[in-house]
Amino acid sequence: MKRIYSILTSLVLVALFGCTSDELVGDNTSANPANDAGVIAFSGNNSVITRATSYGATAASKLGNTFVVYGTKHVAAEDKTATNDAVVFNNFQVKWVENTAGSNEANASNWGYIGLQAYDATPSSQGIKYWDYSAVNGHTFYAFSSPNISFPKKSTDLVSVTKVTEDATSLYNKGYAVSLKSGATLNNLYFSDRVTVAKADYEKTVNFTFRNIGTLLRIGFYETIPGYKVQIDKFYIDDDATAAVTSFAAMKDAKDDGYFYASLQNVKRSADQTLNVTYFDNTDPAIENRPKMSNPTSGYDYALKLGSGSGLIGTDLGTTASSPTWVNSEYASVFPFVDNTNPLLLKLDFTMYAEDGSPDVIHVRGARAIVPAEYMKWKSNFAYTYIFKITDKTNGTTGSVDANDDPTDPEGLKPITFDAITFDVTEEQQQTISSVSTNSITTYAEGAIVNEYTATKPIYVVVSNSATGAVITPTGLGDTAGKAQVYKLSKAASESEVFAQLTGSDMGITMTAETATLETTVPLADSSTPAISNVKFTPSTADTYYAYVYTTTKYVAPTYVNQSAGTYDSSKTYYMKTANNVYYAVSITSAAAFSEHKAQLYTIDSTAPGTPGVYDIKIIKVQ
Repeated sequence: MKRIYSILTSLVLVALFGCTSDELVGDNTSANPANDAGVIAFSGNNSVITRATSYGATAASKLGNTFVVYGTKHVAAEDKTATNDAVVFNNFQVKWVENTAGSNEANASNWGYIGLQAYDATPSSQGIKYWDYSAVNGHTFYAFSSPNISFPKKSTDLVSVTKVTEDATSLYNKGYAVSLKSGATLNNLYFSDRVTVAKADYEKTVNFTFRNIGTLLRIGFYETIPGYKVQIDKFYIDDDATAAVTSFAAMKDAKDDGYFYASLQNVKRSADQTLNVTYFDNTDPAIENRPKMSNPTSGYDYALKLGSGSGLIGTDLGTTASSPTWVNSEYASVFPFVDNTNPLLLKLDFTMYAEDGSPDVIHVRGARAIVPAEYMKWKSNFAYTYIFKITDKTNGTTGSVDANDDPTDPEGLKPITFDAITFDVTEEQQQTISSVSTNSITTYAEGAIVNEYTATKPIYVVVSNSATGAVITPTGLGDTAGKAQVYKLSKAASESEVFAQLTGSDMGITMTAETATLETTVPLADSSTPAISNVKFTPSTADTYYAYVYTTTKYVAPTYVNQSAGTYDSSKTYYMKTANNVYYAVSITSAAAFSEHKAQLYTIDSTAPGTPGVYDIKIIKVQ
């Protein structure tokens, strides 16, 4: 019979980075003069976190049918001071009203501003504005939108926005200072790209592209433990943390109220905050003039909490990456944190329920996963998806833990296996267990949304030390200690089956080395390329299973010596072997038993005892 010498797997991240904004910037190239008199008119489209940009009534609805414009004209070239900025629109309110285009000279596309109250400024009744051809160095326009603001500006508003008119460093920093009171959210706070209009384009409608200044976040779980349903029982955090949590041992506070919890430094959501909105400069023309956000005075939380408080704890987890159990099926709005330097630490308990009709229940304590910090640098106007996979290679324990919720019994699921030999009328049952490592493995499919691993698209694999959070850099590609390899599998297999194949048990799996490279960066969906050691491969075949294997210690089979000519030694362990040449320990407790079966008995040669294999393995299913 086939025997698995060890079952392994950790709870690991398997997919991240959902969709991002498109790069459409409005219809700035169309002729579209507002009227023959040269009136300045506005239009708005909304590039939020979707694969399609919104226009017209759809964009207006997302903007609350209103945005605020600050506009200047330049006789001399615009610079970082306010000297060359003659104000034309002093925070004018621009409002969408359906079917009003052409109702006055300043309304070319249902967006009008005449007669409305300005924001945080005079006038109380806005007048019409015209292009000034003496402004030979063009006009510059800025805009923002939020349903949390009032006209005129009120101190009671959850969101308060102030225009920055000069900056000692760069004209691209002439953005906005934003004050957010506790309770304000970022999912409906938009800032436009900075729009510059050259003299040659006067009389065209000014089009704004608005971008959500917040980050959207979604988290899911699925499991692949054969023969069991899996339910999460609780998460662990350090509830009293006043700095970034760097140790799983510090995560002692159990949370089972239905929310998702993990240890991660993030911008505080429960207190008043001050944000700065500036713009990307011309060092990268592809994103020049797009808004970006920083939080110079913000406090931090050291735990991440998401979800609705129900539906996660005690729910059977999904069994595929394409249909996980979501913590929040809709994206949650969080503060961007592009300067984050801390990994996410996830620690949880889960319960396994047998699917064969038996009442078998197994409780697993302290399963852990790490998401490297390089994957946690959230940008404005991007959506990030993180999916965690629970497999039979768990690094939790089914036994006891100490006061710090750290295992005292062995980690991992240890399968009960059986074989039988006969000594007179006594049947002996055998169990074999091997030690394995417990590192976390993170995979990222370039350009994928929610773990869409497909042939011909690159996949990046990162392995992290579960004790320290540090990324492990393979010393090369291959199967010796310290190296990593990617294999194409001849059939569907679990992590435990691949481990068994690597450590001497024939599981009927052919493992063919796939072409891979060692890389030092990963091109993320948000256009960043963080420095992180990884193995990159491009799967060549669809509907195929691949295995990433990091080798801590390569398995070397011991040499077994037949005992036909030997004598009984009570201090030795005796083995028999199956038809597949798999050796297993047997109980030989007397010289008589030894003499009866010595032709079938073996011992390990002390000069060639072999080496236990220690591997981190991740199965990747390619669609």
